[in-house]
Amino acid sequence: MSGPYRHIGARTTDGILVLTIEVEQVKDFTVSEEMRYELVHAVKSRQSKRIILDLRNMTFMTSLACVAFIGVRQAMKDVEGRVVLCNMSDFIHKVFSAKRLLVRSKNSGNVAFESAATLEEAISMLSSSDAPQA
Repeated sequence: MSGPYRHIGARTTDGILVLTIEVEQVKDFTVSEEMRYELVHAVKSRQSKRIILDLRNMTFMTSLACVAFIGVRQAMKDVEGRVVLCNMSDFIHKVFSAKRLLVRSKNSGNVAFESAATLEEAISMLSSSDAPQA
């Protein structure tokens, strides 16, 4: 785990804030709330409009964990930023899909998340947002 956080790692790559979830399972209120606090703190302290949540380490989560991730979107409501989830296991992807928190495009709402299969794909998605739209 990096920096001052217990549940997440935070780093910047090409101007994109990459937050890696370091816990394997999020199934209780306490861990969910601690993770939400850490995610929101990282987002607000780094002031990035482009964020990747790397879920490579997560194998299980209850719907309580969704609150932690929605906290990231709420923390960004004034900056109209983008959040991409990547490296989701099939189970984690199903939880986000069941809660209707995944979208196909960046303009589909302010609570939902975009998704990418890999970290590299997520970086590419957010890097291409800097290019002029044709």
